[in-house]
Amino acid sequence: MTLSWVLHLRGNREPQNGRQDVDVKDGLVGVVLWSLSAARLPAVMTKQYSGQGGILAFHRVCRPTRHEFGSSNGLAVSPDKFRQILQTLIDRGYSFLSMSELADRLMNPETMIGQKFVALTFDDGFVDNYTDAFPICRDLGVPMTSYLVSGFVLREFPLWSAGLEATIALNDALEFPWEGKEFRLETRTIKQKRAIYRTVASRLATAKPAAILEICTALGSRYGLDFIKLGDTYTLTPAMIAEMQASGLVEFGAHGVHHASLAHLDSAEARWEIVEGKRQCEALVGAEVRHFAYPYGGSESMGEREVSICREIGFRTAVTTESNTIFGSDRDRLLALPRLTYNGKYQDTPLLDLLLSGTLPWLRRQKVVEAFRRTL
Repeated sequence: MTLSWVLHLRGNREPQNGRQDVDVKDGLVGVVLWSLSAARLPAVMTKQYSGQGGILAFHRVCRPTRHEFGSSNGLAVSPDKFRQILQTLIDRGYSFLSMSELADRLMNPETMIGQKFVALTFDDGFVDNYTDAFPICRDLGVPMTSYLVSGFVLREFPLWSAGLEATIALNDALEFPWEGKEFRLETRTIKQKRAIYRTVASRLATAKPAAILEICTALGSRYGLDFIKLGDTYTLTPAMIAEMQASGLVEFGAHGVHHASLAHLDSAEARWEIVEGKRQCEALVGAEVRHFAYPYGGSESMGEREVSICREIGFRTAVTTESNTIFGSDRDRLLALPRLTYNGKYQDTPLLDLLLSGTLPWLRRQKVVEAFRRTL
């Protein structure tokens, strides 16, 4: 199969000439972000759209290599930038809340007046949440909430993104089964590697766990990689979790067993992912887990069915990837709270101000930046 055929599977959304086009697009987005800041739009928007604060969403705090295709596509923020973000918020007088404290504040309206707040959240349970993010938060006395994918942490399900990165990086072609067919994709150049990673990852993101496991098993056998073993490099260990829990600064939440897109599962499968993920995380943490993050978190991956399950089994909060700041009215949707995803591709822009002022969330809702909506 050719690269163009694979790109056609995604409706030709990927750039035909690889990373160069993506870099141009990223550069244009960066110019837009700087222009919005230079026009003082955040200062204008803050009064009406910043709300009481926001829930910031991170994944990794590290400096990814050029072959960590997923992390280098926005999932990673450098440790220096992360510390700078926290220090900026401290200097501006923000208070930092765990998700339990945020729920308390929303349910007590008298506490919603005055000081702005931020809640720091981290998805998936990457090891650098312990090696890099946690020490910075500890130095500054800032709480953080970490949502664990229990299958990754327990080394019972492959961290497929890391395995896919490694397989593509080490080989000039990628051969794998998909829905009963065999595919062969050329991955000789870095442009091809990045494009193929994005394409295959987008398919796996909506696949059921059994299909993901089948592909990972086939790739591991064919290319001599232990996808489960890669978890030792990329994900937290129970000992790390115990140390973070004992610090009193880290609150753990659940993020599913397999990081499956819940809306693509039947009702029984979705319920099991949420319920069993909660149970496994509680066993890992040694305490009740009251908070949940929907995998992928958009409207295409969760809905009222998942919210109802979270309510039924006693989660206190659940977070989405809907982009918005937090207002007092969000007390009525504690199980579908919005977050502000901090995209590492734009960490050297005024991204923090544009998010917390409500500027970017508002522009997205107005579709003013529709051309850039997948990257903001």
